[in-house]
Amino acid sequence: MEVYTPMSSKELSQRKIEEYKKMSQIIQWGRKNPVKFAEEFFGTKLIDYQAYCFMRTWIVQFALWAECRGAGKDTLAAVYYMTRLLLIPDYRVYISSNTYAQSVESFNKLRDIALKRIPSFKSATDIFAREVDKTGSNSETGFLQAPTCKFRLYNNSQLEALSSNLEAIRGKRGAVWLNETAWKTAEELAVVENYINVDTSFSTTTEKIRYYEPQQMPLQILYTSSVGDVTYPFFDKYKTFYKKMLVGNKNYFCFDVNAYDILYHSTIDGEPIKSHLTEDQIKKAIEEDPDNADVELFNKFRKGGGQNAVVTMDEIIRNSVTRRPLLYNDTGKKKFIFCYDPARNFDGSVLSIFQIINDKQVGYKLKLVNVVSMVDQNTKNKTPLPMPAQLDIIKDLMIKYNGERAAEWENIEFYIDAGSGGGGISAVADQLMEDWLDAFGKKHRGIIDPDHKQYETARMKYTNAMPIVHLVDPQGYKKIMYDALSKMVKLNLIEFTEYDDKDYILIENKDGGFDTVMLSDEEKLALVNINLAKTQLSYMCRYDTPNGGVQYELAKDKKKKNEHDDMAYTLAEGAYALALLRREDLLSEPKVTLNIKSITSLARKPSIRSIYQ
Repeated sequence: MEVYTPMSSKELSQRKIEEYKKMSQIIQWGRKNPVKFAEEFFGTKLIDYQAYCFMRTWIVQFALWAECRGAGKDTLAAVYYMTRLLLIPDYRVYISSNTYAQSVESFNKLRDIALKRIPSFKSATDIFAREVDKTGSNSETGFLQAPTCKFRLYNNSQLEALSSNLEAIRGKRGAVWLNETAWKTAEELAVVENYINVDTSFSTTTEKIRYYEPQQMPLQILYTSSVGDVTYPFFDKYKTFYKKMLVGNKNYFCFDVNAYDILYHSTIDGEPIKSHLTEDQIKKAIEEDPDNADVELFNKFRKGGGQNAVVTMDEIIRNSVTRRPLLYNDTGKKKFIFCYDPARNFDGSVLSIFQIINDKQVGYKLKLVNVVSMVDQNTKNKTPLPMPAQLDIIKDLMIKYNGERAAEWENIEFYIDAGSGGGGISAVADQLMEDWLDAFGKKHRGIIDPDHKQYETARMKYTNAMPIVHLVDPQGYKKIMYDALSKMVKLNLIEFTEYDDKDYILIENKDGGFDTVMLSDEEKLALVNINLAKTQLSYMCRYDTPNGGVQYELAKDKKKKNEHDDMAYTLAEGAYALALLRREDLLSEPKVTLNIKSITSLARKPSIRSIYQ
């Protein structure tokens, strides 16, 4: 057999040939030693568990990382793809997350490492940034931000952040980084997973002489996330990947690292180091929300309400938007609904605040803008504050949300649980009827329920009290409220917030890019409480009783752990208030009457003829 060696049509000098040879040797060495390559050329020193994960992922086509919050999966994935893009020509990578903002954040992590903006990488270099092609772009760095986040290297490798609009991202081809996969639905995964269904070594040519081309690197798909619910595909993929890796399938890799692994076993080059996670942080997370800590820190998949769920996690995610909470009435014209589930001893005491939106297309809808938990932080079991302290908080919030240059309480409707256990009537509503002075000595009108039978005589005495209170009896209205909650969420009429426990959020601007908005401590607390309310809501179930009735309560495994449902209950109060508002709006719409004159005026008058003509 004769091997034909084609000569280049372009003559190369000996020096150029030596440079190309040296470059090819470096690239081949980097492909064999990618961790060392990243360390030497990018200046990124990885922790040993990150280096192990990096190396095992490099050689497989299907990889999954189940990592706790704070493990640094975005940082590791950024370094991984910087290495892969630089060492493999014509390689295209797509980033897909639950929202476009999350995809942009992952993209920005890679960009910031390349531009030496990450303080923890003290020895980072700009070698990768120098390889970014800046020609034909309106960016000085080559990292395009709007309308699409993407960049291209001189070797024609590219990376792009995908939109969350499924119809707009179909039909692409390339490797995929699926980030925050725990809450992605099967449909969302199916659209993006098909990107890798192509043989990268396949090619055709019109030339008669056919050369043996080197085998191309196959397209890879990487799933990264903290864990989520067992009803989502990520759980099945976690099990499948782990089993295939366990039986020796070299094309699969599954990596699981939790908070204690990082806290007690962090090393660099085999030498123990101080972990970037602290024991105090972990203990605090466990004390505040043990169930959430199991999911976020210890990679224990949660079980939601299942088939009996009042509202599924899919519906909650679909109605969640990245935005700042609203801590006061910033215009003085916005309308709000307060939903309060009071407690003093055993249950939680929660106030949820909704903004009323009158949408031109769908009518009235709600935005959950704040959730306030009235917890005494000084108590061992985090019991509710004394009722006088809770009332002080409520009065302060009423002033803030009523707004400036507004009549007394014209922007607020107040729903209170009237159950005997929480003292909604005696401890709350009774105490709010009288006029009161705020911290600055300004007098404010009291508030009262205009319809409740308990206040038939009180309404004649407290004539100055504003009739904005609505006492809700849980025994008579619980089913109605949760039915309304299920319906309103399914109709996309209640909007929640999306938050990933960071000090900032990304908000889309008018140019299609994203602005980094730093959060205050109060805003972070509000967003955390809204997340807790969403979690509680996902645990609420609808059970049929033997006598043919319906019962709403926490999932049975959560009820055994004595977990609370107070936040979910306030969401149900809000949904009930919205249902009443929409019903009132529907009944008050002007009826379209039939105008007979307008019809007959358009008709041609009949001609009357005599029978004798």
